[in-house]
Amino acid sequence: MPTNDTIIKDQQSAAGYDRQARETNWLGPQVVFGLAYEFLKSGETLLDLGIGSGLSSILFHQAGLRVYGLDGSREILEVCKAKGFTVELKLHDLRSLPLPYPSASFDHVICLAVLNSFDDLGPLFGEAARIMKEQGIFAFTVEEQKPGQEDRYEINRVEIAEKPKAEDSVTLYRHSEGYIAGLLDRTGFISLRALEFLAFKYPAENRDVFFKAYVARKGASPPVPVTRTGVVG
Repeated sequence: MPTNDTIIKDQQSAAGYDRQARETNWLGPQVVFGLAYEFLKSGETLLDLGIGSGLSSILFHQAGLRVYGLDGSREILEVCKAKGFTVELKLHDLRSLPLPYPSASFDHVICLAVLNSFDDLGPLFGEAARIMKEQGIFAFTVEEQKPGQEDRYEINRVEIAEKPKAEDSVTLYRHSEGYIAGLLDRTGFISLRALEFLAFKYPAENRDVFFKAYVARKGASPPVPVTRTGVVG
């Protein structure tokens, strides 16, 4: 979903999150669930990083998984809690690492419509690997960087048509297929599936945005430590 906590505050209603998903025809949850479904078993645990109002993980709950969630917005967590399908919700900024869980806490981890807010994905991927059990599934979306595209751009965080001013803009990031493949390898994941799909249209810019969904399995070999600039050593 093309919103984050900043946009939610601008709307002054976390409940508007679900409405905006419908209006922008956001199908990311259905795409990711469809790609990951055959690798899941009822009763397993799943952590949703940036759970928001629960749109991404409620499908996994309906398939019998026990859902936990992490998000940086207290307001949106209240919306999610009211839906009554999660085991536990925690208020936590995903940029603050390590994540507040012991190693090997969850069978699976998902992260939808969040990673386009991050420039460097290495630390968060490393944390996902740490808190997952062996052979678990890590499913996520990124906005893929195509040849000739910049790796970052600004959009309006409020619904205005003109070019965003500094105080009205948010920076989003694209990540190339090669970058993701290398990062999965370095953090101990084996890529299983990937699919590009039309994510949404930024109304102010009248521009279609395509995301790529990935499903990866945590391998048996230990991950290589990753820093912001690359591999340690």
